[in-house]
Amino acid sequence: MKKKFGRASSVGVIGGATAVFVVSKKKIEKRRIEQEAFLDRAQKLARPCAKSFSETVTYLREVYGAQPCELSKGQWQSAKVNIILNLHPELVDRQPFPKNPTKAQLQEWSRQDTSFEQALAYPEDALGLLIEGYRIPVENARILRERERQSRPPVRKKRLARLVESWAGWWRGGQPEPVEEIDPLTVVLERTHEYMAIDGKGGGALSDDLTRYRGISEKDIREKSPRFLGYAYLMKQDGIWK
Repeated sequence: MKKKFGRASSVGVIGGATAVFVVSKKKIEKRRIEQEAFLDRAQKLARPCAKSFSETVTYLREVYGAQPCELSKGQWQSAKVNIILNLHPELVDRQPFPKNPTKAQLQEWSRQDTSFEQALAYPEDALGLLIEGYRIPVENARILRERERQSRPPVRKKRLARLVESWAGWWRGGQPEPVEEIDPLTVVLERTHEYMAIDGKGGGALSDDLTRYRGISEKDIREKSPRFLGYAYLMKQDGIWK
């Protein structure tokens, strides 16, 4: 949660708030320096290993059993809008995002922004979109969901949550909790722009695996592209790059 500091009513409060802000800025700056140092090291350790988008789709099908599926209208439109807003922002008229906005300014910007509607109305044929969907079978989706769950740090349950669980166990008469139903994962692809989105629980684990598989090119390494950043932090997470 972002902390807000309003106008102080006394010198003592101003001093206290300023001290907290300065410490916070120092921590942010320290983290930024550490991140830049890591990325410089990663740039020296990295070697080109990029796979093509078609190879990635083949990997998705062979390793995870992904099968072609029909996409909903919403999934298709979401892919189109994301591609336009992220890869072709020049196609929409968007208000500049306010710098360090207040809540009121953010609400006003959101109210005036019509970029989503513009992207939604943009002619579908104009970009030559080749959108397709793939579905990961339930058994593989369950494995990915468990992998994703194990990769997260443990969350300490509050006392109320423990009491609710205890009461639920008593209500079931000691019967085991029913097995959670896992929905299949849906992968939305667009080949012209090499766009990929994953819909469903366990998608984070699948996305990480596909990022590792796709690798990085010499250009990604040289320019520290977003693809390089994602790959580098996964290598750090895996203990390969430090």
